[in-house]
Amino acid sequence: MASAIFAAPATQAKDCKDGDAPQPHHVGNFNFLTSSWVETVDNMRRYVSCVSNLDPNSDLMVTWFIAGPFQSYVPATEEVKTPRMSGDLDPRPVDGCIEYGHSGERTPAQFMGTARDEERNDEGDFCKQGVAAKQVSSSDGELPPKGWADEVRLFFPSDPDNPHDTMLELVGTIGLRNEGTSQFKTFFSYSAKQYAGRTKGNIDDVKVVPRFPDQEEFFAPAFYATNKDGVPLSADGSVEWNVKGDFKYWAPVPAYYEFRDKKDRLLSAIPMPLFGEARK
Repeated sequence: MASAIFAAPATQAKDCKDGDAPQPHHVGNFNFLTSSWVETVDNMRRYVSCVSNLDPNSDLMVTWFIAGPFQSYVPATEEVKTPRMSGDLDPRPVDGCIEYGHSGERTPAQFMGTARDEERNDEGDFCKQGVAAKQVSSSDGELPPKGWADEVRLFFPSDPDNPHDTMLELVGTIGLRNEGTSQFKTFFSYSAKQYAGRTKGNIDDVKVVPRFPDQEEFFAPAFYATNKDGVPLSADGSVEWNVKGDFKYWAPVPAYYEFRDKKDRLLSAIPMPLFGEARK
């Protein structure tokens, strides 16, 4: 991996309503819109999924399987985008599924995805009640030679027993940069605050921890070497750590940053770009 500057983001992101084949969902008391699109970033592709909450009075909690977001809130009249980087240059529609609300109801939601997304989707019927959310890598293909940097914005409560009044808003940049032929640095810089009009959210009650569904024995020591016990959330903060390995081939692996409260309850999660040893 050659050392280089970050890859520049693609052209200005769309809104949900401007995405490819936006789909309205009027289900029960919920009213939201989903869409997705694909952008070109150098020789890679940026796959973006978007959820817009059309309800003017109620927040929406959603998990869009495979595409994302994952267990994230979308406040009234807001929207949340989830970007994923891929080397797959042949996007195709994938008949996905989205879980909404607090009772676990699900409804079909098609998105533009990769060949691997299609395979993952075919492995399980996500619109069948009881099927667990499947955490997957945030990218497919080889590590981009210029690294990757992308903007993130998400919402989650500091107290899941009182999500409306304790809602927080986080904006930041997540990505990785190459630092030689056998290592890279993963970074996540952010700012967090109470969401507008919600006065009981407490940043100090939240910490950031990683989740490594694959190759945890390799990644966990690298993360906790510089981030012991996780990282307390702050108004302005960053999470950085190095990945080094003498691998012949690198491949994307599933990984997440999770936001947890003082009782270790999961509040939300975002995919992190991460590459490890390619395994058959």
